[in-house]
This record gives sequence, C-alpha cells and structure tokens, in this order.
Amino acid sequence: MFEFDWGSKEIWSNEPAVLQARESSLEKAVRSAMLLEWEEHCVECAVPHCYASCSLYAARRDGKCARLVYGIVRNRSFRGLLRCGADLRFRRWAKLEATLTGRFLSVKSIRVLDNIDQLLTSIVGGIANLISTISPQRRLKSMWIRCREKAIQRVGRRNAACDQFAIECYSFEREPWRMIVELRKQSVPVYRQSLRLQFGYNSFSMRIPLPAHAENWSDYKVMAYPDENREIRAVFTWLDFVVLSPKLVSASSPGARGDAEATPAAPAAKAKCVAWDLDNTIWEGTLIEDGPGKIKLRSEAVDLIRWLDERGIMQTIVSKNDHEQAMEALKQFGIDEYFLYPAINWGSKSANLRQIANRLNINLDTFALIDDSEFERSEVAAALPMVRLYRETALEELKRLAEFDVPITAASALRRSSYLTEMKRERAQETFGTDYLEFLRSCQLKLRTLAPESESERARCLELIQRSNQLNLSSRRYTVEEFADLLANPRMLNVAMQCEDRFGDYGIVGFASIDLGEQEPAVRDFVLSCRVAQKRVEHAFYAWLGGRMKERGARRLLVRLVRTDRNTPLVKVFEEMPFRQIGADGAAALLALDLDSAPGADGVVTVDDSALDMTAQNMTAGSR
Repeated sequence: MFEFDWGSKEIWSNEPAVLQARESSLEKAVRSAMLLEWEEHCVECAVPHCYASCSLYAARRDGKCARLVYGIVRNRSFRGLLRCGADLRFRRWAKLEATLTGRFLSVKSIRVLDNIDQLLTSIVGGIANLISTISPQRRLKSMWIRCREKAIQRVGRRNAACDQFAIECYSFEREPWRMIVELRKQSVPVYRQSLRLQFGYNSFSMRIPLPAHAENWSDYKVMAYPDENREIRAVFTWLDFVVLSPKLVSASSPGARGDAEATPAAPAAKAKCVAWDLDNTIWEGTLIEDGPGKIKLRSEAVDLIRWLDERGIMQTIVSKNDHEQAMEALKQFGIDEYFLYPAINWGSKSANLRQIANRLNINLDTFALIDDSEFERSEVAAALPMVRLYRETALEELKRLAEFDVPITAASALRRSSYLTEMKRERAQETFGTDYLEFLRSCQLKLRTLAPESESERARCLELIQRSNQLNLSSRRYTVEEFADLLANPRMLNVAMQCEDRFGDYGIVGFASIDLGEQEPAVRDFVLSCRVAQKRVEHAFYAWLGGRMKERGARRLLVRLVRTDRNTPLVKVFEEMPFRQIGADGAAALLALDLDSAPGADGVVTVDDSALDMTAQNMTAGSR
C-alpha cells in the first residue's frame, strides 16, 4: 500500500501517459504479501530542523517536506498488488520508505483493505477540507494517517518466511537510472542492492533477510530511492515482500523444467543464452581449494561450448569464485572469449543472471543454467522459475533437446563476436557520461536497406522473425514456404536492414514487410535484433519509410501492432513517435502516422537505400 493521501492530481495530470499498460506478471503468482505502507521521505532527513535549514525543503499540505513532485497518485492504467499503480516523480534526495510489519494477507484481502482505506480517507479528507481554515496543516488527516499506520501493524498473520522481495515498475526516463533498495535496522543498513532501470517495464526479485523474532519487526525499515541527482518518474505496481503460491514454487524446483508451462513464468521455446558454473562443471576440481595447476578442463564441456557457439547461442559464466583468478584460468584454457559479461563474484546467481540479461538485452526466460550444485540450482529455481536448469552430468543430452535446436546461419555463427564488439561500444560510452545521444552520434551509425535476395540474406531475415520477441510488430512466425511466398508477393515491399558503426558491422539486424496493395501503405511485419535496440535504428527506419511513402503520394502510414508481454520495447518506439491509435481489434492496435507532420531524421542514424529498388512497379500502389 502507498501513502496516496497527499497526491496532487492537478500536477500529475500534466504528465505523459503510456500507450497501453500491460498486466503484471505477478498477478497469478503471489499468494500473499506483507502489509506495508510506503511513504515519501528524504534520504537526508533531520526533521524538523531541516524544514528551516535545508534549501531543498518544499512544503507539503501538512507542513512536512514534499520530496515527490506531486506526491503519490493512483494511476489506473496500471495494475499490480493494488488495482492501480503508484505514480510518482522523485525530487533530489527523495526516497520511499516503509516500516516492516511482518504481517501477511492474501492479495484479495489487501485489495479489500485498500478499498476501505480509500473510502475512509475520502471522508476524512472531505472533513479536513471543510475545516482547513481552522487546521491549515490538515491535522485531522494526519491523525487518521497515524491511526491507519497503527492498524496496519495489527492486521494479518505474522510470517517471516517469504519467498522474495518483488519489484515491478514502469520508468518514464529515456536514460537508464539506478535505484537503491535498502533494509535498515534502527538506521543501521543490513542489506543494500543497486538496480538498473531502463525506460519502460522493469522487474526484479531478491531475497532480503528478514528478522527472525516477531517483536523486532518495527525496528526494520525498507526503502527505495534513485541513485541519481535528477528528477525521476516511475510507476510502481509491486514493491512488496511476497509469498508465492505453492504450485508455482513446486513447479520451479530442479527437475521440473519441462512442466513449467503451468506457471506464469515458463521458459521460452528456445534458449538464447547458456550460463555456466565453473567448479566441477566446466572443469574438474575447485579453483580456490585445488589451485589453477590441479583443475582439469572437461572435454565434454568444451565440446558443448563450441557446439552452442556455432549455433549462435550466447554463453556466460555465473560462478562463486575469485574473478581475476577464474578469468586467468579460462584464458589459460583458451576459452575465455566464448563468454559474454561473465559474473564471477560471491553474489547470488539469480541476481547475477538478472544483470547479465539486462546487459545482453534479452529475456530471462531464454536463459539456461548448467551447475553442479543443487543448492545453487534451487536458489535460481525459486527466484527465477523461467530459467531452465541442468546438471553438469547432462551435457551430452543438451544437444538433443528442442530448446537448443536452432538454425545455423552466417549471422548466428558471428553472434558472439558481435556482442564482444558491443562490449567495446559500452566501454566507449562511459567516456560520454549521461549524454547518450551524443555517444550514439559518435558511433556513426548507418542503416542500409536492401531487398533480401541471396539465400543467406533470406535465411537471416527468417531467423529474425522466428527468434525476435522484444522488437516484433506482429509476433507472426513463418514457415520457410510461407516466407518465400511473402517475398514473392508483388504487392509487398520487403526490406532487410543491415547496420554498421565505427566499431564494426552488425550484419542484417531487421526485416520489414509493407503492404502497398491497399489505399494506404501498411506495415505488416517489423522485427529488429535486440543488439541495436535503443540505438534509434527503429526511429530512423520509420522516418525513412514515412518519407519514401510521402514521396509516393501517401498521406498516412499504417501499422498494426499486436501487443504481447514481450514487445514492450517496440511499443515504446510508437509512443516516442507521433503515431496515434485509430482502431483496435483485441490485442492488436491500428496505429497511424500522419506523414505531413511526421518528424524527419534526427541525425543519429543515417539511412542508405541505394541498394533497394525504389522504382519497382509495386512502389506506386500506395499512392492510388
């Protein structure tokens, strides 16, 4: 629950909305949650002296400091633990803070309590407004809030055994930012985690140690705040200690990977990244105990590593070891460059997998973990039930599993080197600080459009259609024959997209099909590799396509967007560009771009269409 009492809908109404919010992935997974009330506070709080001495003090209606621009407002476009999202904008030094209660209620019961609270708060607030001349600091309302806080400490059952601390929030910030989550006992930190949030939906789970004795609960406070010196807007749908349903927990135990479709967090059909443990998995022996001279590389592991690499399945390391010593051992064995963003540290493996997924920009349900430790597999299974788990004894079996049966193309064989080049880009980006657009301009990104004609070009485009989820317009999958028919259709403009920058060639990263046989040109398919996500390539493509269609006499460009729980990154693109929704059909939205007022190229990505025949007969169909 959140302190919605001081929210200002008048200020909040000026904030931009989202095209369409998605349902929470935790809706059916959570059995109960701890009763918490999140309030606005300051990270450097020294009440009441700071009210007079602090230059950042901004008076709230009750006289306290308003560290959130418009307080916490119910955003009905979202749904999480409550039937709304908690919409807020952090000022500098702002934080959310809640006192632990240790009392858990079912999701349904918490929603009933929230409805009762809304009713009573509305009544008390109305009376407070009537007597505001007598009590300008809203003391009646403040008294009600204190009574509510005491009531929350007494409702529900005590339970120290929760599964995880769950966070789901939508970030409106175009640039990534970091949020700190802390647990403190009487002002002394006992847990601290830094999370990286990107524009759009973000989801995290972590195990935060809870007090073992019931009488100590009120000594603990949990807090969340930006590690940034700027205003940050976010909508929180979950910020809670939760207990998962028994069915979900049992389904995510080791050995239950094949039946995971019964849970809302099931593995994807195909694996995109395999995470390896080191000790007694890649090599025989324990590095720290045996030393680098006594460990022995397992031949079956090396064979599988090379087999996966040939298929474009990425690989990484999650191992509890000394980073420098382990990397030196991998180099001596000659296999260090097979692994992207290796996480070799003493943190939890589930947390490391989340960070790697964030760096690779792929979903966690496309990950697989190979680990000899039953404890580590159990930890990942409980926190990340969507990750496939395998024992170190099953290496030969993996080659026969459907999740690793992916087509081999020229691009898939080069996928690892492409990500290694991307790591160089990231190191270069660090020199530009927070000026991300300036960094992108320095990369000299070039997008080349062409018709997919050669066998390798067509195979790569089909691979993108089959594998892409986050940047996929229709989520339509084609067979080889169906795709050949699409390419042969005279009313379709089929475009492959090849991208490069000063660091190297990305290869073919996208495909689009545009129907020119209707009154107005309509994009039927659009897929883009996650390797160029957030690099303005999508924006450059639609600016180019809109310009070419306008030259052909079209007034509007139509797009039929089928929203899924995976393609939110693509939805963001249409939110950023002036597309407007003109119709809907279930999960599909018909969007239109007015070509007379559409923005032109922003100069971040240049487009070269010299290899695309723009004089073909079907190019005139859209101007009829």
